[in-house]
Amino acid sequence: MKNNVFQISSALVLGASLSLTSCVTEDPSMPSYPSAMRGQAMQVFQVQIVSVRRVALRGESSIVGVGTGAIAGGVLGSMVGHGKANTLATVGGAIAGGFAGDAVERSATSGTGLEIMVRTPSGQTWNIIQKDHGENFFNGEWVRMLVNGDKRTITR
Repeated sequence: MKNNVFQISSALVLGASLSLTSCVTEDPSMPSYPSAMRGQAMQVFQVQIVSVRRVALRGESSIVGVGTGAIAGGVLGSMVGHGKANTLATVGGAIAGGFAGDAVERSATSGTGLEIMVRTPSGQTWNIIQKDHGENFFNGEWVRMLVNGDKRTITR
């Protein structure tokens, strides 16, 4: 009985934590940065937009999505049956959960992006691909190119 209570409570905690991660929303009118960017200095260049086009950003897969899905599927599968049936359900749940976690992560990391070609006053040209934050850039507009290491972001 204690084992079932532990398994059920583990599944509830896991499910609650997964559902809470989807509650964070972004304001599309405001540029967004990863939390790790806080306090980091960036070089800023004034650049002129040469061209802008919409592109599809393919979703990416990592061990995080697969692993989280496999753990959740394994925990849920372990609540089914007894003996060999329980073992099969646990393994099957982990495998199915891994595939589901991968699909969820790919879906969450895909979206619409922009390919923005810019030119510096010295004539150097850059092509930057970034997430579309709804800023509606137009050709000829002067904007800022933020440079942090090898990452570049175009913003107003």
